[in-house]
Amino acid sequence: MRYIVAFFQYLRHNGLKVAVARTFSFVKRKIKRTPVVQNVVVKRPIDVMTSAEDVVAADFVAHPYQAPAKVAKDKLNIGWVLSPISIGSGGQHTIARFAKSLQERGHNVTFFIYESIAKQPAEYSHQLLKEHFDIDVKCVPVKDIDKIDLDVLFATGWETAYPVFNMKTNAHKMYFVQDYEPLFYGMGSKSVLAENTYRFGFYGVTAGRWLTKKVGEFDMPADYFDFGADLDIYKPKSQTSKKKQICFYGRPVTERRAFEIGVLALAKFHQMHPDYNIVFFGWDVSDYDIPFPYENRGIVNPTQLAQIYHESEACLVLSLTNASLLPLELLAAGCVPVMNDGDNNRMVIGENPDIVYTLDSPIELAHGLDEVVNDPDIEARCRRISKRAESSSWDASYDKFEQIILREATTQHHD
Repeated sequence: MRYIVAFFQYLRHNGLKVAVARTFSFVKRKIKRTPVVQNVVVKRPIDVMTSAEDVVAADFVAHPYQAPAKVAKDKLNIGWVLSPISIGSGGQHTIARFAKSLQERGHNVTFFIYESIAKQPAEYSHQLLKEHFDIDVKCVPVKDIDKIDLDVLFATGWETAYPVFNMKTNAHKMYFVQDYEPLFYGMGSKSVLAENTYRFGFYGVTAGRWLTKKVGEFDMPADYFDFGADLDIYKPKSQTSKKKQICFYGRPVTERRAFEIGVLALAKFHQMHPDYNIVFFGWDVSDYDIPFPYENRGIVNPTQLAQIYHESEACLVLSLTNASLLPLELLAAGCVPVMNDGDNNRMVIGENPDIVYTLDSPIELAHGLDEVVNDPDIEARCRRISKRAESSSWDASYDKFEQIILREATTQHHD
């Protein structure tokens, strides 16, 4: 305000020309005294999904991993290295399931939290696992691993294999492989870094036979466990009759689940059967432009999922890498899986006549769904497939998993 008053004082006493000249001179002096703030350029990090330091340190060619001598005991201290716990992670749920089975067999289990991707205090990881994954397990930061006596140490996702390779420990280093992770990325640095972990020399325990074959392409020694289903949850409900309904495991955030192909297949199916209700589950898809009426269930708990299966005649389940756990759960609950054909599914789920396999074309998948809903004996068919799935519990998988560990790490192994 005072600058405006001064301008008019100059104007009254000295005229317009002087007033403008004095004002211009004043502004120039102010500009010279004002510091210039430079644009701050934020540099992008080198993103390799894991610690760059761990990647560079893992010299697996010049200094390959050598397995230590086997230990003379049958109750082991077993560690698992995990990235921060994510509540919706199916892979971490499976890890928790198998780790708990080891606890129940008398082994001592510790989870080590590797914070390369995100920070997560170990105590918070413990809380999440207890509340959402049904396991009470000791959680420790990776940096404190040398304080824990270990006989076996598992890498889990590929990003954890690098710190496991670099760790100085007498533990047998093993690798819990649930999918062929190089396919999670376009061809580039991450896919190559993931692929290289199969050259580390760890003994692999894979989810199904297909992965044992895939990691074997890199001369990685491995054995596998078969998939199972929680038969306390996924079981038939004789009093529940089927609706005119199918369902779809739709996860647009997980590319290997082929969400877009699934939507196109369901659009074709809707043209053929406009009277059928289509239920989406696995993710909230409300912000997607789905070209037909549908019911959006989002992420559901196992009990709610079993109810969807009980009411549905068929479920579209797509997987372009390792098979999903869903097909065995669907069979146990009495719902017909319609799946894309391929070794990745058949070698894991099996040559099961109760599964409808088709080419992963939207039209062929729609025809597969059409074949199921046109079955005049669909109720009897669903009861029959559920009965045949009664032997698909996880118990045999837990037993085999423990036997693999004992065989590779101890002198006490016996079949």
